[in-house]
Parts: sequence; structure tokens; C-alpha cells
Amino acid sequence: MEYSKVVKMGYVIEEFLKIKKLKNAKPKELMPMLIEKGFFNQDHRDGLPLRNVLRDLDEKNMLYLLPQVEVERKETNRFWFFNAINI
Repeated sequence: MEYSKVVKMGYVIEEFLKIKKLKNAKPKELMPMLIEKGFFNQDHRDGLPLRNVLRDLDEKNMLYLLPQVEVERKETNRFWFFNAINI
């Protein structure tokens, strides 16, 4: 995914989290809205397309493009959570 599209997705996620008052939202909770907004075509395996984007950003040290995301790293897996930014 292009980085400019990732930044736009961050704004959409931020708005969604604030409207729904979600805390520690998982990728699968965001997927229906992201599909509706045109960021992804379909969801399979409970948020896999979004998790793939997050993994790619993480490997390139570019998670700062989505400031709402937090990652919990385990030995083999990564768990992703989204929270609205508190400024």
C-alpha cells in the first residue's frame, strides 16, 4: 500500500475510533469500515489485509505513519491494537 494511502487511512481510523469510542480495537473490528471506505476490497481471515500492511510497516520501521496502532510482540506473533490519539 502506498504511504500516502496509509496516512489517509490513519485519519479515517482516528475518526472511527472517536465516533465509536473504541479502546484497544483489533484489526478485524476496523476491516468493515476500511472496506466501505475503499482501502481494501475484501476481508479474509479476520483482518489479514490490514495485519499485512501493519507487518510491512513494522518491518520498515514506519509504524509512525499510523500513530493509533500499538503492537504487542510475542516470540512468534504480533498483536495489533488501535486507540484514538490523545492530544
